[in-house]
Amino acid sequence: MRDVGSPAAALWGPRGAPQAFIPVFALDDQATFARGTLGCAAAVGAAGVVGLAVLGHWAWAAGFAVGVLISLGNFHLIVRAVSGMIPTAAVQGAGVLWKGAMFRLAIIGVVLVVALVVFRVSLPALAAGLLITQMTMITLWLMRALRSLG
Repeated sequence: MRDVGSPAAALWGPRGAPQAFIPVFALDDQATFARGTLGCAAAVGAAGVVGLAVLGHWAWAAGFAVGVLISLGNFHLIVRAVSGMIPTAAVQGAGVLWKGAMFRLAIIGVVLVVALVVFRVSLPALAAGLLITQMTMITLWLMRALRSLG
């Protein structure tokens, strides 16, 4: 039986079945993509906030900014949670990911309640900030996926 901590076990797995080998540069590419996605989505969000502020809709600008920040924070927490996982630890780490997801959603819920009840930001603007940021990130992911196909 192979040792789980040996280099051969890292490549072949504990039962001798071949695993997908993820080279280091692929992990760097993923980190670069995550940073680029955060940067582009933040730029789109900032443009929306500035545009609403220039038009004089301060309550909408504040709601939009809160929505963008929640969406970017959520994406950042997801990237941090998933980046340390490897294929063999996925089964063992499922409980950790589940608890992390529940904790992340609880934090988002508290921030949303505070933003809506205490600071009285605009709900449609907050929803627009969440939606536009998510759509930006999905579009960037699709562009990357289509670029890798060609």
